[in-house]
Amino acid sequence: MPRKRFDFVKRLMHFASKCSEKRSEILSDRMQYVGVFVVSTASVLYLSQIYGLTSTLFASEATQRKKIVVLGTGWAAVNFLKNLKPELYDIEIVSPRNYFLMTPLLPSVTVGTLEARSLVEPIRKIYGKWHKTGVRFHEAQCVDVDIEKQQIKCRDISGITSSNPEFTLDYDFLVVGIGARNNTFNTPGVEQHCHFLKSINDVRQIRNSIVDCFETAAIEGQSEQDIKKLLHFVVVGGGPTGVEFAAELRDFVTEDLKKQYPGLSEHARITLVHSRDHILNNYDEQISEYTEKHFKTDYINCVTNSRVTEVNKNSLVIMNKKTKEKRVEKYGTCVWATGIAPSPLTKEIAKKIPGQTNRNGLITDEYLRVKNSNGTIYAIGDCSVVEQEKLVESVDEWFQKADKNADGTLTMEEFTDIMEEAKRKHPQVSSYFSTAWQKSLKKAFNEVDKDGNKRLNMHEFREVLKKVDSKLRSYPATAQVASQQGHYLGSHFTTLYSKDQNPDFKALGLEPFKYRHLGSFAYVGNDKAVLKVPVFGSLSGWWVMWLWRASYLNECVGWRTRFLVAFDWIKSKVSGRDTSRI
Repeated sequence: MPRKRFDFVKRLMHFASKCSEKRSEILSDRMQYVGVFVVSTASVLYLSQIYGLTSTLFASEATQRKKIVVLGTGWAAVNFLKNLKPELYDIEIVSPRNYFLMTPLLPSVTVGTLEARSLVEPIRKIYGKWHKTGVRFHEAQCVDVDIEKQQIKCRDISGITSSNPEFTLDYDFLVVGIGARNNTFNTPGVEQHCHFLKSINDVRQIRNSIVDCFETAAIEGQSEQDIKKLLHFVVVGGGPTGVEFAAELRDFVTEDLKKQYPGLSEHARITLVHSRDHILNNYDEQISEYTEKHFKTDYINCVTNSRVTEVNKNSLVIMNKKTKEKRVEKYGTCVWATGIAPSPLTKEIAKKIPGQTNRNGLITDEYLRVKNSNGTIYAIGDCSVVEQEKLVESVDEWFQKADKNADGTLTMEEFTDIMEEAKRKHPQVSSYFSTAWQKSLKKAFNEVDKDGNKRLNMHEFREVLKKVDSKLRSYPATAQVASQQGHYLGSHFTTLYSKDQNPDFKALGLEPFKYRHLGSFAYVGNDKAVLKVPVFGSLSGWWVMWLWRASYLNECVGWRTRFLVAFDWIKSKVSGRDTSRI
């Protein structure tokens, strides 16, 4: 107990003892009891106020706030806290990382375009802006979840721990936002010899490794063969992360290392290995072709339709998926950016819940509740897989709604009207039918109209819905999806606070989660970027790079990080990137 508080209590006890000694002189017996009662009550109230216990002492069971335990401090968790109305719930946050990390800009940190400190914001500072009271943070890792007891077990895994590093927390609701780990596809040697792009430690190791390769190659007496091996950088994975890292590395070599290591940059090579036919395969074909053409002129070799089957200390094996031909490539640094896989905790939770059979994460309903968890566990971000509603599951309802004249068949006009309505609720409808809406609807209608009577019966209508549902895809594992899920769930819990405790959210009139795709960016090097947006289609060029930067500045959680990121961009352009190996 701090000294001032201890002195206050000591003075109260001293006053009470003096009252007892002189009770015969100045106080009656009745006044003695009154004095002791007043002193005791004052002491309890003072200490309760100091330690924040007042609400607990005087709160009735009916007014006790429910507790939400949040696992993680990433995009989903931070946006959940941001959009949850303060002082409705008691909130406990558990994460081994006490900061929020701007993950989409990590490739820029690997080469010194941005500094690591510019991308982080302390989690205590973040939630302190929105929640003045009722929130506690624990820098620890959740290691187990007891679903029946609604309790989690946590462990302090930091460098400095106490004699009792483990503790438990009870919850009324558990929000799992722990993200995912790197997916190695069980490729031998990846964990031991490759770098990942998921954390601050990862990018620091990559940055040191790149500079170390150049420093070693610059040592007197190195053979040309060794120099070529040291300055060969391999990137596995042709998605946005792999493409942006390769682009940043190209800029680093041609704009900075070329000046400081004369004669060595001509030996530098960057190889990008991707298992699909084209890099950035989730973007339009136009963007993929533009990026591949741009990379060829920038000395980046794109090896598509191939996969890495084995990684050794200084070499790896690349296999062509079509011909099955294998070849060995020597490298100096290898970065693995092929996607994500569920974390051990996600797998452990899934094992304890019946029906959780998806290998990519925890299956949730349209309200982000983990299925079969009795409505007490929610999952958001990369650790979740939202089970989206299929049209064919309610084919009878859709058919009856479409059949306006109740003749048991649908005309082309009725079919068009019901697809227009379904498009507003089910994203797979827009995905299946092309931008030429009327033309593609007519084509789908004629394909299933086997008898050619210009009408669809129930069986034929079901066939159309099956084809439409084939376009149903899981939400991409991006910061955009995680942010929207966190935003939705925070607002959802705010609305749920004033509702009856009814597990049927549809009956309560609660809106399900709907992902709205706002567009996809990727930096491709040489001050150029590509963009895919639903309204304008595919865009590319130097001016898109400024849109890319403006978009990420807007996504920063505070003005501090906005200022630092903007300053780093200006600094690296004016004075170059730092090549120190710290």
